[in-house]
Amino acid sequence: MQIKATTALLALARGSALTLQDARGARVRVLAGRLWITQDRDRKDHFVDAGASFRIDRPGPTVVEATRAARFVVESPVAGALEAWWPPAARVGG
Repeated sequence: MQIKATTALLALARGSALTLQDARGARVRVLAGRLWITQDRDRKDHFVDAGASFRIDRPGPTVVEATRAARFVVESPVAGALEAWWPPAARVGG
């Protein structure tokens, strides 16, 4: 049986960043800390605190950086899409 994930639990230390590639439609839900999210061709920077979420609404790279140590969930509207959003080396245990 092959299982395709729709949710990933991630953590970033303060000042660490992760780039999601073409994650349009994904929701980033912050459980603890604070994230700075910037999307390709978006003039606005988005600061997302614990308890809030952000929906990625553009194609291209989206940079997620922790302005405070953060734990967050990335939720995909499509099963199996998570695997394509970041390089295998960035995955825990990958």
